[in-house]
Amino acid sequence: MKTAHVLILLVAVTLVAGVVDARDMALHIQSNGWAVLSTVLFSFLSFCWYRIDSEARRYRRSRWLNVGIVMLAIVAVPYYIVRSRPAGQKGRALLRLAAFCVLLGAAGALGGFASEWLGPSPI
Repeated sequence: MKTAHVLILLVAVTLVAGVVDARDMALHIQSNGWAVLSTVLFSFLSFCWYRIDSEARRYRRSRWLNVGIVMLAIVAVPYYIVRSRPAGQKGRALLRLAAFCVLLGAAGALGGFASEWLGPSPI
């Protein structure tokens, strides 16, 4: 599997999360099961990306960074990017990360709009 495939799956999970969350809010449902599943999927896919990317760059992963990618990706991923990229590529890599975060936000919002457009389904 390539990093691009994992990133596409991250966007897909975020899109589905937007749909499910908007539907649950419209129906006044608290779906803790979905929240747990989507969090686990997002953490798993984030770690898959990190593993594939670090192996391609021959970056030696530490135990604490492994844990950080799963538990606190918002801090650990930028740290990993700065540490793993050669001089002159760090800024561009961080901009690409920021653009991907914007894409994830747009995917979640699109999922919410799609849920509204389809209308809440009765249970």
